[in-house]
Amino acid sequence: YVGDAIVTWLWGGFSVDNPTLNRFFSLHYLLPFVIFALVFVHLWALHVHKSNNPLGVDIKGPEDTIPFHPYFTMKDLFGMGVFMIFFMFFVFFAPNFFGEPDNYIKANSLVTPPHIVPEWYFLPFYAILRAVPDIWFISAKLGGVIAMFASILVLMLLPWLDRSKVRSASFRPVYRQLFWVFFIDCFILGWVGANSPDAVFHGIPFLWIGQASTAYYFAHLLIIIPLVSILEKPKTPPESISAGVLGK
Repeated sequence: YVGDAIVTWLWGGFSVDNPTLNRFFSLHYLLPFVIFALVFVHLWALHVHKSNNPLGVDIKGPEDTIPFHPYFTMKDLFGMGVFMIFFMFFVFFAPNFFGEPDNYIKANSLVTPPHIVPEWYFLPFYAILRAVPDIWFISAKLGGVIAMFASILVLMLLPWLDRSKVRSASFRPVYRQLFWVFFIDCFILGWVGANSPDAVFHGIPFLWIGQASTAYYFAHLLIIIPLVSILEKPKTPPESISAGVLGK
């Protein structure tokens, strides 16, 4: 009853036109400033609440902390240097590596591209969008949109889905293995999203692969993680961060 009205409101008209593009351009212009502001929120939290650690152990005293400078500044500068090497390789030597040839074709509002490929970091969610078929009174289009947004929003529920008292996967051998299975599943979703849904891989339609990967994505987050956090018997973590580092 409200779908058409919402679409018209988001488009700014009855089709994708200049008002739609202006809204997306404004959003892309605003988000970098939001991210830049969150950097300062991160620095504030680092000073007030101190840094987290791979052991997942709470800070017990001053011996578990280190000064922001020079330790964190050097760590961040080193990380930025490594990232810039990776980033500049694509900027200077392979600028079109993550692009699509169709981007150089002048847009025609009367012609729909045969295969729309989003940016590479959206590919897993694009595969989830296409994986949902018609289910009773829910169309594939609506179901796909719901599944895509649900795949993002469900990540916010992880602090409540994971009920384990041990936060670090270093002391949870079963969960550590399942994490890599989930990583591979996300990689497969990205691979499926980069291909046409009508394509076939060794006799298996990409649509089927995407549906199976989507099913595991939600099963891992909503079923496997809660069950493993309850049934798994983790190893005993160290009493403090300093004890874990010094091997006490």
